[in-house]
Amino acid sequence: MMPEFQVSCPQSLAELGAEVSRLEGEVLFLSGGTDLILELRSGQRRADWLIDISQVPELQYIKVESRLNGLLKIGSGVTFTQLSSNALVWENAQCLAQAGKQMGSTQIRNRATLGGNIASASPAGDSLPALVALEAEVTVEGPGGARTLAVAEMLADTENALKARELVTEIAVPFAEPRVERRSAFVKIGSRTQVSIARLSLAAVVELENGIIRKLRLAVGALGKAPLRLENLERDWNGQPVRPEMAAELAQRLTETVDKAIPGRQSQAYKRQAVQALAYDIFAELFPEQGLSQGGGGNDRR
Repeated sequence: MMPEFQVSCPQSLAELGAEVSRLEGEVLFLSGGTDLILELRSGQRRADWLIDISQVPELQYIKVESRLNGLLKIGSGVTFTQLSSNALVWENAQCLAQAGKQMGSTQIRNRATLGGNIASASPAGDSLPALVALEAEVTVEGPGGARTLAVAEMLADTENALKARELVTEIAVPFAEPRVERRSAFVKIGSRTQVSIARLSLAAVVELENGIIRKLRLAVGALGKAPLRLENLERDWNGQPVRPEMAAELAQRLTETVDKAIPGRQSQAYKRQAVQALAYDIFAELFPEQGLSQGGGGNDRR
């Protein structure tokens, strides 16, 4: 049974701020509600007030701010359907668009928002590995003012997690440096019984100059509380030309990451095999000129 609460529906950021200051008791923000409603029904969360932010237009935009060393800026109220169908996102953050396209069912994508996915901070959140690999930042606003921090920092450090009455308002993705080619990709293995909730996911962002890797970011999702970076491999590949043999090395490093993250877990053997398949899939996505085909049926394995 759904617990009792009252609902406020501000129509602007100014109204939203006034409501946050005015309302008494436990206040939660509702946008898509795909996670929050389930948590309220199960008793995991409680609220005296829900503030429905889905009608606040200032939270619904996708824009580019200065193409030279600029930013792709996304309002927290953007849905996954909007995210996955936007040309600016595909052009500047393809892995995030791919994550959005593979997230849940059509109905869920039409409701779920990027800000809500970040705020929920689920280990299986599809957008999170992509945002970490893109080195995205979020702007958070609340009674104490506004603060900006890296998505990775927010997810990994409880001191930087959302506090009471704080709201993610904007996500910013930095562009690659001039004259550098950026490629990115997202792949996952989903659950057959839970509308493709990720059992394991992988996002990668690589910046190339004349076939040489200048920067690499890899983030594994659904393996720990927050997406895990492969920082040793990132450093090792920096300055290296792309070679087909790198796919096998990536598979080996990811297998080691699984072993270190979940030693002795029942799912360890499965995820050791699954992550190797994802390694070859994402390598083929990033470097199609290397001639390695994706194995086993593409991105959304189940």
